[in-house]
Amino acid sequence: MNIEYENLQSTIKRKYSFKYKPEFSESFKTDIKDSQIIPLTIEVFEKLEWPIVFTDENSVEAKRKGDWNKLTEKITITRKASSRIEVHSKTIEGNFIDFGKNSLRTGLFIALFQKLAIEYKETGKLAELETEYEKQSNWADYEVPSELPKPKEFGQPNLTLSIAGGLVIAIVFGFLIGFLTVNFIYLIGVYELAIGIGTGYFFGQILKKTNYIEFKSIKLIIGGIMLVMFITSLFTEYQLIIVDNNISELGFFEFVKLRFESGLIIKNLNTGWIGLTLSWIFQIVFPFFLAQAKVAGIIMNYMIEKIPDKVLEYAIYLIEMGKSESEIRAELALRGWNKKSDQDDVIQTIVEIIGFNQANRE
Repeated sequence: MNIEYENLQSTIKRKYSFKYKPEFSESFKTDIKDSQIIPLTIEVFEKLEWPIVFTDENSVEAKRKGDWNKLTEKITITRKASSRIEVHSKTIEGNFIDFGKNSLRTGLFIALFQKLAIEYKETGKLAELETEYEKQSNWADYEVPSELPKPKEFGQPNLTLSIAGGLVIAIVFGFLIGFLTVNFIYLIGVYELAIGIGTGYFFGQILKKTNYIEFKSIKLIIGGIMLVMFITSLFTEYQLIIVDNNISELGFFEFVKLRFESGLIIKNLNTGWIGLTLSWIFQIVFPFFLAQAKVAGIIMNYMIEKIPDKVLEYAIYLIEMGKSESEIRAELALRGWNKKSDQDDVIQTIVEIIGFNQANRE
């Protein structure tokens, strides 16, 4: 944070909040025009480097980044009647006590807002912010294109190759995990983190090559990958153990039964079959969610890459102008996007972007 803003924040008195996810609200009045409140709010957030996640005509939401770029608080500014502004800050994670951090955020926002309101009113920049915001909101400077770039050529979505690629990843990762577990040491949490991110990345690349982006099916495939990977890892452990100990008469299911009877031992504590079962569930479920999130990000970027910027911008403009889906398809067809599959890609990409932005607000 800028040293000037740090000094400004140091003058604010902390007010502690106690709750699972602590929050703090306060309001103030301003003498600037109602139409200038949202533009100046955006300016304050940009000055403080708090990423904006949502904006409408009456409110702006942003999140504050802490150490390691971790989002720690969500700040919501709401324009009320009679030039009153409500400032609300909420801790994103459950900490039960915020040590006054939320009150510091609200206080800093109010102090900087009032400071800039005075400065910008004198210099005329406040009116400039208002004009620029209105232009962006109304798409005043946007020129409707007479034609659009042609759709890019992509192969037909291939579910079979996607599944085959996922199975290869599952078997390779499963063998590697089993080998490391037997020959080195199993670090719970560390392996799962690597599995989730690694699987998500490689499977995401396969999906791009196969042009398969049906996310409901993709989630099922990822679940299958995790299950096959777990079984492969367990079978690899079994094979390595019977070879090293020359006990070929021991079957795989007998090996699994012995594992259950032995249970999970953490240091000197034997948690029994319950602990072992929970650890196995964790080994499947935790990487699943990590991989799903990683794949979702890759697919999102891929979908955006498939659509030329000019086309995506035009479609968003039509939505902002209140056009229905059928009207958007008709407008795209008039400008060279005649295939329903190409139009579907545009619509689906916008839906995914809206969904991502909504999730980002939470």
